Amino acid sequence: MAAKKRSFEEALARLEEIAEKMENEETGLDESVKLYKEGVELSAFCAEKLSKAQQEVTELKKTADGIFKTEPFDTENY
Repeated sequence: MAAKKRSFEEALARLEEIAEKMENEETGLDESVKLYKEGVELSAFCAEKLSKAQQEVTELKKTADGIFKTEPFDTENY
């Protein structure tokens, strides 16, 4: 299944499966390379989904004069 047809949660779960399989010493080189390529694709998919979600999240802040306004959520301070 292509990464674009998955939800974020499904892609993340598959990444965890891939990591477990690659840590298994019985996984051969060819299978490891195949899993690695799939993992890179899923990782890029997840990063893009997170980036889009972060752009959509805003914070409601009260200014000094008591007016509320929205600002992008600052992840640096959390």
